[in-house]
Amino acid sequence: MATHLDLEQSAPLRKRLATPNNNHGDTAGSGQRTSSLPQPPMQLPARHPLQIMKRSAIIGGSLYAFYDFNVYHNLLHHPKINHEWFKVGLASSIAILGLKGYVELYQGKKHNKAVEYENFKSATHWTIFLILVSWISFHMALSPVYGLVKTWLIMIGFGYGVLIQSALMIPVWGQNILAFVLMTFFLQMYQ
Repeated sequence: MATHLDLEQSAPLRKRLATPNNNHGDTAGSGQRTSSLPQPPMQLPARHPLQIMKRSAIIGGSLYAFYDFNVYHNLLHHPKINHEWFKVGLASSIAILGLKGYVELYQGKKHNKAVEYENFKSATHWTIFLILVSWISFHMALSPVYGLVKTWLIMIGFGYGVLIQSALMIPVWGQNILAFVLMTFFLQMYQ
């Protein structure tokens, strides 16, 4: 027969709470159980100069790889680029940008609604779907020129190396303005 202690010890480690000083949760005999989660490891703040330098180096390395692969020139001028698929990817990227602006700026800032999954389930699911559509369409557009491996490197380099790193450095209002300006510029150049 399992006791309460056996069941508690069999729980996954991340779900068990740590108790200070091995007093099994009692504080000076008060009978109240106090427990706390273990402290996470020390991390540098998001705006620390070393964090900014690291993110800038990742962005710079990714952009240099794009220059080395001649990505920008090939997108505009290479005859093997599938432009129909690329337009689908651009359309889904614009839809993601619009959805992001609606959730973060309109609902989050104007209506003071917390931007979290519980409040925006359908918007989250649509965003995931649009990311999948854009990933597939950009892959279909670039793979005739670069092949499978280089296309994956370009996609991961742009997603992780440019988008995520810049999103971690730039505040939300700046992200939306910068994305709108860059997307408009690229659409003008792409025509």
